[in-house]
Amino acid sequence: MTAHPEAESWLSTDAPVLDRGVLTSHMNDLGVDLVRQIAEKYLDDAPASVAAVRAALEAQDLPLLQRLIHRLGGGAQTVGLEALSQQARKAEHAIRAGRAEEGLREATRLLARVDGDLATLDEFRAGLKD
Repeated sequence: MTAHPEAESWLSTDAPVLDRGVLTSHMNDLGVDLVRQIAEKYLDDAPASVAAVRAALEAQDLPLLQRLIHRLGGGAQTVGLEALSQQARKAEHAIRAGRAEEGLREATRLLARVDGDLATLDEFRAGLKD
């Protein structure tokens, strides 16, 4: 099976960990306090989401893994975690396309990077001023 024609636009390997442009846009639209709250909610929910992804990966439950990765990656995109979001999309796309081994490998890569990316978001959140 070939890659989706639009896949190249989101399979970049040089995405920033934290897309400050996205966060700046959110702050301009929503205000600093709401952006801080959104980041805090994502950071609070992430450990349970990551644990669920890890369990689905270990069980090789591909339909569940795809759904969980989609949710984790969508949230990552909302809070500006661009590289994490792209990694989630790689894993999700591979699973959806029926490339199980690739999907499992990309999900493993997602888990390997998530803690560092969350720490970067937490540092950004901590530095937000009212």
